Parts: sequence; structure tokens; C-alpha cells
Amino acid sequence: MISRSLVDLSKKIFLQRTMSTESPFKSNILANQVALVTGGSSGIGLEICRQLGKHGCSVVMMGRRAEVLRLAEKMLVDEGVRAFGVQGDVRTPEDGERAVKSTVEKYGRLDCLINGAAGK
Repeated sequence: MISRSLVDLSKKIFLQRTMSTESPFKSNILANQVALVTGGSSGIGLEICRQLGKHGCSVVMMGRRAEVLRLAEKMLVDEGVRAFGVQGDVRTPEDGERAVKSTVEKYGRLDCLINGAAGK
């Protein structure tokens, strides 16, 4: 059974896709860059990932909710963004270390860290 929050997320994603605008920046301005975005699987963090990816950056999303993370990853990849998700909680040091390690293992580097996780 699909949870109410996933249905709401799907509606928000649909609205974001239909309301997007063209960027004034070159589409490859962030080529060969790699970013790790905590809280990157929803809300502002997800849009940050999308915009980075639309401009050539490879993105790694870190989030607590596995299903939301999986859906966000699929959505971005379907949009042509080089993205993958790492489940974890930024309040747990080991999860943060694992996210950085996974990023470097996947892309060979880490150029930018965006701490967008709100946490509760």
C-alpha cells in the first residue's frame, strides 16, 4: 500500500515538472563536479539536486526515508541527471561518513557538500 506522503510527493513532483523554467546558465557549467546533498530526496534539497544535475553536476542525495529516496533517484535519473541515493541520517556520524565514502567510490571525488537536511 502506498503511503499518503508518497502520494503527496508524487503530486508535488508533477507540479514541479510542469512549472519548471529555463535556466540562464549553460547546461554544462557544473560538468565534472560532484555534489552530496543531505536532505536531497525531497523539498528544497530535491530541487537543489535537480538544478545541479541540469547543469552537469553528478549528485548524491542523502535521506532517511528509503522509499522516498528511491523515488527521487529514479525521477532524477529519468530526467537525465547522474544521481544516486544513500540512505542515512546526518545526525549519525557513521551515516555521514558512509555517504561521503559512497560518493567518492561512485564518482571518484566530492567537490561540494550541501547540508539541506532538517531532521526531527
